[in-house]
Amino acid sequence: MEQQKEIVDVFLCHNGADKDWVRRLGEQIESETFDGKSTGRSLRVFFDEWDIDVGQNVPQRLNMALKASRYVAVIISPEMLAAPWPTFEWTHLVADDPTNRRGRIIPLFFRDYSFTTDTYAELPAPFKALNWIDFRSQNDFKQSFQKLIRKVRDLPPARGKRRRPIASESGSVPQPLHKPSDESAAAPDKVSDFVLSNLLPVEDYPKTIWVAPTDARMPKHVRDQAGDTSAFVLQDKKLLTFSDLTIEGQPLRAVVDQSKIESKPVGEWRDDQVRWRWIVTLLNKCLRSHFGGLPIRRDAKGRYYFMPKHGEARLWKNGHDPERTVADQKTNARGDVFWVHHSARLAFQTLGDAIYLCIEPSYVFTTDGKQPLEGKSVGPLSIKWGGKERNAAILRHVVFWARTLSKGGTKIEIETGGLPITLSGIPAFARTTFGIEFDHIGIGTLIQQAEDELALAAEAVSSSTDRGDEAEDED
Repeated sequence: MEQQKEIVDVFLCHNGADKDWVRRLGEQIESETFDGKSTGRSLRVFFDEWDIDVGQNVPQRLNMALKASRYVAVIISPEMLAAPWPTFEWTHLVADDPTNRRGRIIPLFFRDYSFTTDTYAELPAPFKALNWIDFRSQNDFKQSFQKLIRKVRDLPPARGKRRRPIASESGSVPQPLHKPSDESAAAPDKVSDFVLSNLLPVEDYPKTIWVAPTDARMPKHVRDQAGDTSAFVLQDKKLLTFSDLTIEGQPLRAVVDQSKIESKPVGEWRDDQVRWRWIVTLLNKCLRSHFGGLPIRRDAKGRYYFMPKHGEARLWKNGHDPERTVADQKTNARGDVFWVHHSARLAFQTLGDAIYLCIEPSYVFTTDGKQPLEGKSVGPLSIKWGGKERNAAILRHVVFWARTLSKGGTKIEIETGGLPITLSGIPAFARTTFGIEFDHIGIGTLIQQAEDELALAAEAVSSSTDRGDEAEDED
């Protein structure tokens, strides 16, 4: 059987003069886990003293380890910069990625002066442009080490705490003078305003994807062997997932070639349109799993909708928000009985360099709470009724679905098998320099507004159905 492919989190590129410190650094790294939890996978380093055995071909072993490593930590000191072996190691990466676009090189500045050689560290071109971690002071070791581990765990830098604005108070920005005749009475007021969207910003998502060959060609084949497991995608005869396939007990290992498991930085696929679509597809698969255990079903058109409760109307409440009816049985003027369900199309999409979850509120109509209501009138009917809703009502639906996704939390966290997808619960917005003065509504007030929306939808179904029948009779 072919030996399982090596997975290394950090390759320690160093010189023998710094070996004692590097050894302790390696021991500390391997004492940490990938997700910070005691049950998580331990991080692994490549340290020549531990990983090059007697009789092994040194250059070949180094090449193998460099290829298998997610990151290469270059411990900078005067001796390291002058030594041939460390230079061989880091130039190997620079030749392949001159600007470190993939971010695999992590410079660690350990010493800038050597008492032995009486020389200072003069950084070569590749390291002058890179942001490095300063390990020169032992007093700051813990803080610097946390930066290193944050990077190895593929987490973004922590941002500063939120403070009270002091430069955006009302009236602090002078408004340009204008003559009344310059604009019509119908023109918007020149006031600071913002427009909310139906997009929830993704604040964080897994930065590592695991790939392995598989004989499975359909998702059903995977589920038959692995059961109800982490989200995955099948592409090019390979299985892609955010779950670490090297962990023993991971159910997806049963359907892949365990000797050819690879990990890839998600960022490497960002500029590849085809592979990036695979990443977005995988994010949407994780979204589907997020609704597990909730009375929400996804139909063939990609709409998520609430199910009745044991054949009765379903009421739903998010935290302290007012309770609302999300699935109910209605009757039209002709006596036809049908169900109306709150629903939304939910999908991740990329805009520029950012990822958002797009929420498109809608309604699903069924005959019995499960079977979709078919017919010529249903499509135009849903569109017509949706168009009658005002902006505030649509925004209320967006916020409602955001709060449903958060499951009572302050943030939306969607499990992936690796690091979770974290979303803001507040829709993205754009600032404007115009609007309607004094026309403001808070999100809290918006949620408190009560309205029997399903009844309004049912009325639209009735009237549209009647008109649809008349049109058919005329034909």
